Amino acid sequence: MRVVAAFTMAFLLLLPMQTSAISESLWDDARVGVNGGSMGGISIHLSENLTNTSVSSGIDELPGLVEVYTATWCMNCVTSEAALDEAIGDDDIARIHYHRHKFETMDPFGSNSTEERWESSYGSASTNIGGLSRLAPATVFDGERIYMGTNPKSNSLHTDYSTSLSIGSSHPFEGDGTISLGAEATDNGLKLYWDIDLAQSLTPSSKPATVQAWILFVEDNAYYPDGSNGVENYGHVLHEAVMLPSSGSQSLEVTPPNPWDGEDMTAILVLDWEIPEPESNMGDALPASGASTLLCMLAALVPRRPKLSR
Repeated sequence: MRVVAAFTMAFLLLLPMQTSAISESLWDDARVGVNGGSMGGISIHLSENLTNTSVSSGIDELPGLVEVYTATWCMNCVTSEAALDEAIGDDDIARIHYHRHKFETMDPFGSNSTEERWESSYGSASTNIGGLSRLAPATVFDGERIYMGTNPKSNSLHTDYSTSLSIGSSHPFEGDGTISLGAEATDNGLKLYWDIDLAQSLTPSSKPATVQAWILFVEDNAYYPDGSNGVENYGHVLHEAVMLPSSGSQSLEVTPPNPWDGEDMTAILVLDWEIPEPESNMGDALPASGASTLLCMLAALVPRRPKLSR
């Protein structure tokens, strides 16, 4: 009976470890050493005839968020973005494409602000995986899960991306929270105003999540026939990233970037969230060594050889 109990306990203890390892092997963490991600994607189309316009959304109604690092010369990007197109299909997804800009001579898109947002958010993960903070192609889902290159972690990139899309954001906020974004043309450019109303259930040992708001100026489609990867029409092109004051209701006057062509610039409100690590104590530290604990428990359950009488 001791042997049966030992194997039963081993199975129960190892099962969650195996399940966690399987799920985590399907992607890499996008934010190194940070329990956080990104959410949002409510947007306003910026036309020449823009008047006072506003949009709002409940937290549970926000679209998924996909951020892509790409370049007009990147052939592998064509492969990864085609798989992403197929995985997204008709789903409501906010899609942001960062183009290489620093020290770049072949890609006309992007800016210092877009590079700074990418590197501050995902540069460490990119470096850990590929050796550099800015590598194309890279695809990030909800600011949490990153895929580098075109080698799938499952049987295909389509399966990888579909899995991440189905998981969604793991943000800690309650469903009755709301965010809103408004825009109004001014003599000097554009006045943006927004409101962030989020609630979070906390335990005695947990800390409230911090939130950083961003406005991302994204062009729906930019025609560039000189790109060496042959795409010509580049979608979801991020031109500028503006960090915003995040608490409560705020407003800010900005000068939006000019679109590459046409009138298809959109302002997208995105929220980065982060949960501070709880303060550790002795009670939290005791169960940490799961493997050694398992070995000790198994050793205790092994039947002892009876002592021979002489």
